[in-house]
Amino acid sequence: MRMAFILVLVSALVLPFTPFAGRIKKAIESVLAGKERIITRDVLRDVIKEVPVVKEVTKEVIREVQPPLPDKYIPRKDIDVATLFNGITVKTNLLTEQGSFASLERLDPEAYKAEFQLSIRVPKANQTMVELSRINKHLPAILPGLDAMLPAAKVSGFYHKLYENKTTRVQNDLTRLNRILDRHNFYDCETILELTHPATQRRTLLIQSEMDVVADGSDGDRMPTLDEYIYLSDYYQPFTSYAWAKTTKTPNPLLARWEERLKKAQDEFAIKGLPASRNRELSAMISQLKLEIGELKSRSSLIAEKDPFIVISLLFRGYGDQNKFAPQIGDYAAVIHEGRIYPAICGDYGPSFKMGEASLLMAKTINPKATPYIRPESDLKVTYLVFPGTAEKTRSAPDLVKWREKCLELLGDIGGIGAGYVLHTWEDPFKKPEPPVPVTPAANGTPTPPAPATTATATAGTSRTPADTPSTGPAETTAIPSDGSSKK
Repeated sequence: MRMAFILVLVSALVLPFTPFAGRIKKAIESVLAGKERIITRDVLRDVIKEVPVVKEVTKEVIREVQPPLPDKYIPRKDIDVATLFNGITVKTNLLTEQGSFASLERLDPEAYKAEFQLSIRVPKANQTMVELSRINKHLPAILPGLDAMLPAAKVSGFYHKLYENKTTRVQNDLTRLNRILDRHNFYDCETILELTHPATQRRTLLIQSEMDVVADGSDGDRMPTLDEYIYLSDYYQPFTSYAWAKTTKTPNPLLARWEERLKKAQDEFAIKGLPASRNRELSAMISQLKLEIGELKSRSSLIAEKDPFIVISLLFRGYGDQNKFAPQIGDYAAVIHEGRIYPAICGDYGPSFKMGEASLLMAKTINPKATPYIRPESDLKVTYLVFPGTAEKTRSAPDLVKWREKCLELLGDIGGIGAGYVLHTWEDPFKKPEPPVPVTPAANGTPTPPAPATTATATAGTSRTPADTPSTGPAETTAIPSDGSSKK
């Protein structure tokens, strides 16, 4: 086998060089001549191959390095400045010093204390026509006699007393860490001027302020029911300082509720084993409710929702014998806002550290959006003219016609109302609607329309223009919204 393989190999190598090579080639060509030729080629093609992409995630490790621990006490003196919700800018200084052992320092009240220093700029009162008209440009025209009174005008001691009361209250509240007056309520009075007309000697107290809202008061004789929206408010009181003896047997609308409160307090007080502090609280509550129930049964008050009155500060009370300009409950007053002037009386007392407040009726007339929780005027644009010593000797239910006539007379004593302006006329809030006028048929069968109503003329020579005619639109609305809307 080995020899045969070697002979084949040698023959294959030698054969191309022998005469038989050409014959073999020709024989092969003759065989392939009559057959189809097959050509094989290499074809290139693109092949798409998906290669996965590997995302590298780098983790950054942050190592927090704490500051070195102190090896001894380090004194501090830090200053921090912030603005509180009520607009007061607060600057605090923290001062520390090395003390003794904690067991000893906790017994020393001087070791941990706060020393407050509140800086307040107390405003000065305005007293010239330029200063007054800066706030209400209508004032010189509404009160033409003001020019004659201002040269001898005096900034009232009540103005200085007001801001003295404010600063004292702020200091007391600050010392006890109570909520203190905000900036708005601290600066709520621009001036209080004591004016005397040179010809008539009529005294007038001019107060320039804002207008907050009071919703107090109840009277079963005139209004036997009361909207819950009013008496369920947080600050409602059923009484006003101006009050008079009841004239009917109709009970006060709040009497039943007050009697219910009294019974509830008495039932709890009768329970054995209550803490002494609670017993003292209930005893005081029972005494107060009994007094108030007696008042509800025997007297009537103004109704802020229906009556036009202003609230005067308690700082005036007690000064009637010392100061001839001190207003008293029942004194007549005129309220000026923008280009309108309204008659009123001093009907209630308010806090001794505040100024500028009026009944809900007055507030809604000035601004229909006013509510027991929304003041009608937040700027110091309201002028209150109070005529001290003019209160009637006998108090009675409001007589709006008489009030207007009296205010018009008093305004006449200080120069009257300027041309183009008129004293507002209050509509009777309890006036029943008049029955419709029957239509009388004429002879020809055509209905005869009723005669037109006559137009009332302005009183005491004051002029009335269409722009100054009291509005009967939304500004005169006295009803309280029943949707429970509330303010700020």
